Amino acid sequence: MKGTKSQASSSGKSKYDPKKRKFQNNHKSSADDNLTPANKKRALKAERQSHRKHATTVRSAKEIWNELRVKTNDKDTNIKLCAELHELLKGKCLAVAMQHDASRCVQGVLQFGNEEQRLEVVKELCSGDVKKNDETKNQNINLAELCKIQYAHFVVLKMIKYCGRDEESIKLIVKSLKKQMTKLAVHSVGARVVELLFGTFPAKAVAPLKLELYGPQYALFASTNSTNKDNSPTLPALTEFVENNPDKREPTLSHLQNLLQKGLDKSLTGFGYFHTLLLDYASIASPEDIRSFLAPALAEHSLHLLSTRAGTKVVCECAAYATVKDRKKMLKCLKGYTRSSLKHRDAYLAILRMCDVMDDTVLVNKMLLAELHQNPDNKNDDDDDENGASPILDLVLSDTGSKLFLLLMVSKEEMSSSSDDDKATPRWHKYLDPYDVSVLHQNPTVTENGVAAPTSKKEDDTRRRELLVYLKELLVDVCTKHTEDLMRNKSGSKVLIEVCENFATEELFQAIVEVCAADEGEDDKSLPLLEDAVGHLTMKHLFLSESKKSSDDDDLSLARLFYSRFEAELGNIASSNRGAFVLSSLLQTSVKDEAKKTLKSHKKEISKLAKDGKDGKKLAGCKVLLDALK
Repeated sequence: MKGTKSQASSSGKSKYDPKKRKFQNNHKSSADDNLTPANKKRALKAERQSHRKHATTVRSAKEIWNELRVKTNDKDTNIKLCAELHELLKGKCLAVAMQHDASRCVQGVLQFGNEEQRLEVVKELCSGDVKKNDETKNQNINLAELCKIQYAHFVVLKMIKYCGRDEESIKLIVKSLKKQMTKLAVHSVGARVVELLFGTFPAKAVAPLKLELYGPQYALFASTNSTNKDNSPTLPALTEFVENNPDKREPTLSHLQNLLQKGLDKSLTGFGYFHTLLLDYASIASPEDIRSFLAPALAEHSLHLLSTRAGTKVVCECAAYATVKDRKKMLKCLKGYTRSSLKHRDAYLAILRMCDVMDDTVLVNKMLLAELHQNPDNKNDDDDDENGASPILDLVLSDTGSKLFLLLMVSKEEMSSSSDDDKATPRWHKYLDPYDVSVLHQNPTVTENGVAAPTSKKEDDTRRRELLVYLKELLVDVCTKHTEDLMRNKSGSKVLIEVCENFATEELFQAIVEVCAADEGEDDKSLPLLEDAVGHLTMKHLFLSESKKSSDDDDLSLARLFYSRFEAELGNIASSNRGAFVLSSLLQTSVKDEAKKTLKSHKKEISKLAKDGKDGKKLAGCKVLLDALK
């Protein structure tokens, strides 16, 4: 026996051990002994790679790919190299795509190839006839399996990116991924494919894949009675389906909850499709379901959800129905991101919602509003220069950021004035979009012991006034320092009007009058403020707002300051169309008698401008002013 073993060991052949992925060779040649450690490592690597499938093809493909990826190549060179690479990989794409160092070669064909070459690769990858080598099972590798492999999924991403306009490729890819979406949507690698798939392919093409995410109840029982603009059958929204099939609500909720929990366990809150799934769940879930499952699960992930419109709405719903403990977690998560969120196209709603439902106003100021007292560029934090820019100037001039200040300065109970009482709406609605109003729905309640209980105990007006205390000084300061910027800006003018109504000061009114007296704007190119498209409307609304108040002679009045400053120039102001509109609103204030007396001497010129106009154009403002003088 010993002799037999010695003969076996002395034979020149080496035995390959698949578990250790190397050859068991007890005899080394004299040439191997002379190799350096680095060269030995390279030789061992080359030897291992030579035993992989399509080793020769992969080696040649990698050489071509190294030339193809050079950015200085001309178009003809890329076409030639890509044709060689495609011919080399034909029939082997699926096996090569699973190799970590060769996957980029298949990606190269998809990136640089023509439509025919791409379509051939797509067909081959979607056919799925290669078997996965595994000790426990031997299963076919299809496109869905490629989506789960770390390196192979990059090939699928390239397919989606470069074949998104080819209808045949889209159909093949969608067909290959059917009945696999519930697994891919909660897979750490496959989620990237799902995200790009839903964001790139047409909604109509991926609709069958989205059905799977809502569970078998929706896929089986949703009817296609509704039609779109093209009269093609479409499936109803999830909320509509649940309304029409109340008995399917619990199974659908259960399926979505299990799916979302798997995604949350794998931290998939950064994907847009996952935000949509969360919103779909919130749209059919009861306030109690949101309070018990969704809010605790998402409290510490709130910031990740603010990147999309759907995610922001989910955060707002969670804030509306969450417990005090969960709301505090959400506040801590948003700390330090107030300014950036307020300037984001969607995230600002989360800040508004937190200020709208949190009873602990001291904590809201500490976590959210305190950041607004710091200058974003940190240039004027350490000096007391009175001419320094206000830290909230960028927010006040922003369409989204200004909504926070407007929401805090306008009472929820105050109704807008209307000639028809039936159409009167809360005044704060006019500063928000209809979508904003729907998200910021008032008085959210949950059922406790069979009784509807509000989730916030403090009165809206009380909460609003407490938060406004922390911002009052900032608001007055920005309106006084940057009066002209605000008056010429649509969003800024709204804030200025509300500040004048809530925190009027003589210094602020004087600053407004001085801006009106300037002949030109700060940039020497803009019109005088009373002839500016936004500026004249700002003055008009300021006068109309003052006219609704009952004031005494001793009260602070912008109209009185304006009249005393421009008494001798009212005739010149009335000669312009926009200036005439401003004076017509001035005639509704406490100085209407004095103003009418002054303008009567210019009535003839105003009448002529109203009838004949200036430069052949009739001035509508002069006509309105003439009617006001009667």
